[in-house]
Formats: sequence, C-alpha cells, structure tokens
Amino acid sequence: MGIVAVGHDRDWLEVRFEDGTTQRYLGTWLRDNITTGRHRDAGQRTFDINSLPEMTIAGASLHADTVTVTFAPEGLDATFDAAWFCLHRSTSGTGRGVTPRPTLWGDEQQGSLEFADHPTLVCDPARLHDWLTGIRDLGFGLLENLPATPGSILEAVDLFGYVRETNYGRIFEVRDEPEPANLAFTRLEIGMHTDNPYRDPVPGLQILHCLVNESDGGDSRLADGFAVAERIRSDHPEAFQLLTTHPVWFRYLDGGSADLQAYKPLIQLDSRGQVTCVRYNSRSAQAFDMPADVMAGYYRAYRILGDLLHDPGARIEFRLEAGQLMAFDNQRVLHGRTAYTAGARHLQGCYVDKDSLHSRIRVLEAAR
Repeated sequence: MGIVAVGHDRDWLEVRFEDGTTQRYLGTWLRDNITTGRHRDAGQRTFDINSLPEMTIAGASLHADTVTVTFAPEGLDATFDAAWFCLHRSTSGTGRGVTPRPTLWGDEQQGSLEFADHPTLVCDPARLHDWLTGIRDLGFGLLENLPATPGSILEAVDLFGYVRETNYGRIFEVRDEPEPANLAFTRLEIGMHTDNPYRDPVPGLQILHCLVNESDGGDSRLADGFAVAERIRSDHPEAFQLLTTHPVWFRYLDGGSADLQAYKPLIQLDSRGQVTCVRYNSRSAQAFDMPADVMAGYYRAYRILGDLLHDPGARIEFRLEAGQLMAFDNQRVLHGRTAYTAGARHLQGCYVDKDSLHSRIRVLEAAR
C-alpha cells in the first residue's frame, strides 16, 4: 500500500496511506527502530535506549513511497519505506508476532482423530508443518510408525525441538510397577491432570510413546483445558475470577533429592486476558492458602473446574498401540487414562519446550 502524504510535529510523524487511512508514529519509537540500527546478519539492535539523546522530529519528506525523517539534536536522517510502515501499523496491543489463537474443542474432536506417519514427516516438510501446526492450534497431535523400542521417542523430538530434562531424566517410564511411587505406575484409572504444576515454568509439551500395550484397558484421554476455561468465563464469571486471581501451592517432595514448588493460579491469563496456562493436578496441590472469606467460594469454583474437566463431553479417548505416540501441550491439554486389570502396558515419556515447536513452524513457513 502506497503513501500519499506525511506530516509531523516535534513528537509525532503522521502517515496517510492511499486507502485513506492515517497512522501516527512516535518519533522516539521511530528512532529506536531505524532500519540501520540492527546488526546486518543477526538482526539484533545495536544500541540501548539509554544511549540515545532526548530527541525530536526536525523534518520529514516523502519521495516515491519512502519517507526520510530527520531527528534532532543528532541531525540523523533515517529512511522508512511504505512496506515497513504498513508492517508496523498499530495493532492496538493485540500481540504482533505471537502464535494464533487456539482452536478450542470438546468431544466432537473424537471423529477427527488421525495419526500422522512418522517416516513421511521426516522427508516431507509440508506434512511436518501440518502436524506441528495441529499441535500448536489444537494442543495435541498423534503419530505412528515409530520403532517400538526404548529411546525412539527422541526421533519424534528431533522433528522440531529438544528434550527438557528434569529430575525424572531425559526420558521417563510409564508402566505398572510392584512398588509404585506415582499413580502413573499402577493400573488404576488416572483422572484428568496436567503434569508438573509444581515447576516454574511448567513443561510446555509432553510426549508419550507406546512401546507395549497388551492391556485390557489403559485407553488415553485428553481434554482441552482452554475450552473448559472459556466455558467457565462465559457461564460462571465469578468462579473464573477466583480461579484466575488466587494462586494455589503445588509441591513435589522426593526424599531429600527434590523439593519443587510453585504458587500459581489454576488458570493463568496474559496481559490481554487470554488464557495461557491451566494447572490442574489434585495429587500435588497443597492445602489452599487464601482468605477465609474467599475459601468457600473458591472451593465452589474449584469443583466447577474439576467437574467440567472430567465431563465426557469435554474429552476425547483413544488407545495407543506399540509404535504410536501422542504429543500435547501440557500447559493447555489435560490427560488421563482408563484403568486396566491385566496385560502389559509400557509407555516412555519426555518433555519439550514449546518455543521450539513454534520456532520450527516459522522456519518451515519461511522456507516455502
């Protein structure tokens, strides 16, 4: 879009575009973002704001869709073209550069479940992009045709990121054990939960890879915590207010080797009020610590959250067979499983930071 006119005072540059719209740009902001102020290769700014003098706009001229701005007292001339101005038109703080808003879902997603083929993703960037954007937008993705051998989960991680190692190691085992230290190591049903709410930050992505499944149950369940949070915001605004403003203490204590703690709301929001994280794990939640006049209402809100997260209408359910895996956003999607009474079931799991997923998507898109 072309530029038809520019004007300025000491502090602001006004640009009128050929579609009739006008945009104002603060002079200090323009000086901070001059195109010559970034390293040619790395793209990083080469100065700090404190190194700049207090400045004004001394002049501005337009020539062939390029604006030259003169800054005083430096006497510096900087040029900005129409494409640059269009790219930086005000977004009213909507978050330029962040990931798209999530696609919310419930049990209707059951009919759309599909496992991607691992060998195909390895050699086809377009199909890999589709799978990764599914994880970004829906909060989960399914994959099959990996080797059903210990450690092969890392082949899936290598598609886009790096393992986040914890006190559980790079890879952890999920199987029935004679003396279980965790409900995951039993055959019992496990309710919907997020992993490791006692960490700060919570692991972004979790991957669970099936090595053996000869059990008479043990089906996997996923629920969209963001969809549930938005339902509470709409239908139970007082509960939403409580769940987003009062923190809960989570703790994991392991016999002198680990004491992990976090104090966060069950539903976290960003500066725009968008849900960014759901923490729900009754096993590691400690006694609530909040004012007495809040406690009863908070427990009502907590029950609403728990009921909706376990509502069959909020979840999908499927069986992982050997060589299949699920990858999901642990800050959004809750997982659980049905009980089983007989047969071996062995999964391996790991955590991956979410920023590597988003980075890989952007790199694939830039290469198109």
